[in-house]
Parts: sequence; C-alpha cells; structure tokens
Amino acid sequence: MGDKLGRISGEIADIIQREGVDYHQAKAVFRDALKNTGVHTPTDPQPQKSVQETEMDHLLAEEFWCNPNFAELFAVACDLQFETFQVLGATPEPPLGSDGYGDLLVEADMDGQRIGLLIEDKITAGTPPRQAERYADYAEHLRLNGWDRVITVLVAPAAYRGERDQYEASVDLEEVAEMIDSPDPLRRDYRRNIIKRALEKKERIGVQNPDPVLHRIHADYRDWVKERHRVSGHPYEFPRLEKEYHDKDVWIDKIRHPDFPNHIWLRHRFWTSQKAATGMVDLIISPATAVLREHLHAAAPQEAIISTYGRKK
Repeated sequence: MGDKLGRISGEIADIIQREGVDYHQAKAVFRDALKNTGVHTPTDPQPQKSVQETEMDHLLAEEFWCNPNFAELFAVACDLQFETFQVLGATPEPPLGSDGYGDLLVEADMDGQRIGLLIEDKITAGTPPRQAERYADYAEHLRLNGWDRVITVLVAPAAYRGERDQYEASVDLEEVAEMIDSPDPLRRDYRRNIIKRALEKKERIGVQNPDPVLHRIHADYRDWVKERHRVSGHPYEFPRLEKEYHDKDVWIDKIRHPDFPNHIWLRHRFWTSQKAATGMVDLIISPATAVLREHLHAAAPQEAIISTYGRKK
C-alpha cells in the first residue's frame, strides 16, 4: 500500500507541475475527488469565535474603509514603508479557498502596487490547528494570482503569545485602540471602548484554548457513567459530549432524571481540589420558592450545604 500511494503521489505532483495548477485549486479538486470515492476527508476543527471577535472584525473593516489615517498607521505598525497607501477594499471573514475563513482581508494600493493585509483577530478564542500556516498558504495563493505583496498579520492583546511568531507581522490590540481617532470625541470613545471591553474580557477569562486532555476526561466520564447505569438500571440523562472543552470546564450540567420536574436537576463538578478527589454534586432547584427553601433546610442531611446563587436558585 505504501509503494502504491507513493507512486500515486508522484504522478499527482507531475500533473500539478505540468498543468500549472496552484495549491488551492489542487487541494479543492482532490478533496472533491476523495468525497466522490466515499473516503472520509476530515477538516481541521475551528474554535467558535466570540461575539466580540466578530465585532472586532467589522470595527477594523470600517476603520480601514473610512479612516485613511488609521490605515496608514496600521500599515506602518506592520513595518511597511511607502509614500502612498490607499485602501481599495476591506472584507470581514474572507474565504481562504478550501481552508475555511479568515478574519479580515484588506486590499490596498501602496505606491502603485496591489497589497494585501490578511488579518487574524485574537481575543479569547483558541488557536485552530495550522491557523498561521493556512493564512500563509492563502497569502501565497493571492500572490500567485496577481497581488504584488500579501502579508499575514496577527492583531491580539500584548500579552498573547500563541502563534505570534508565525505571522509576518503582529500589532498589539492596545496599539490599535490608540490608532482609532475621530473629530467627534463621542464616536472615538465609543469605538475605543469596544477594544477596551475586549481587553477586559481577555484579562477576566483568558484565552480559551481547547484542552484535548479535558475532552478525553469528559468522554471517559460519559462512557463510565453509561456502563454503570446500564448495570444499575438508573435512567439518568447526561448532556451530550461537546466538540471541545477549555480550562475550568469541569462541570457535568445538567443531569436529569425522569422523576425530576423540569426545574430540578443535578450537576457534578468532577474535580475541585487535590483533597476532594471525587468532586462535588449539586441538586439545583430553579426557581426555588421561599416555602420550598424551608422544606429543604428541614430535610437536608447534616453534611449537605444549602446555598443560593443568582436570584431564583
């Protein structure tokens, strides 16, 4: 099988070189061909973007379109040297050929040359597999199709590391905020506050990088519970396994039972500390009326802790 695949790979490479097919065209053709054979062709998982990151994409697109001074300051921050820099277009969420989507593509005329800034905004979302590589591949695709220069740019908080060194340029989000200006102070402050809130969120919850070990724990937990309940006959219903889990995602919530009303469920925090290896199980009642709370206090076991969180739970 290995020799056969090697021979096929060599024949494909010869065809690509002879026909002058570029990387993205070839990749799309072969992916479609594999689908037609019924061969599974997995795609790289994409962490879900936060609302603030989508808002950031459109904020920057508008600044590039409407504020020539912002565009020039941003280009300088990317170490570009020029006499004139005029934005011709700014596209949020541009398709990267067959490699998903980017965050922002800026097209500009720089001293008579067609220039592209392929920008990745990063606040709290994790880094997908090969993200910087996918950006670099598409930048090369644009260069092969008539663009004079395309550079990949990471826009992220100053404290972010991630794949920073794998982009051709990086601009701190704090610096971007200072570039935003307007004759109207209200407009300027409103737009700068969008970035301020994003930075505060980053400080509060950090970057949400998917944790494969935590995902494995969640999967094993469900397998173990399923087998245990099959033997014991307890018909508990557990939440479905998510595609990814992040740091501190240690709750199994909501756990339901046919005998529970809809406003009552269990949740299990399967790790709390080194001393409490078995975690903690909560019985959640929402809403909990004053009368029900009195009953709970009267009937609770001695070791149980009764507390409220939120307004009604």
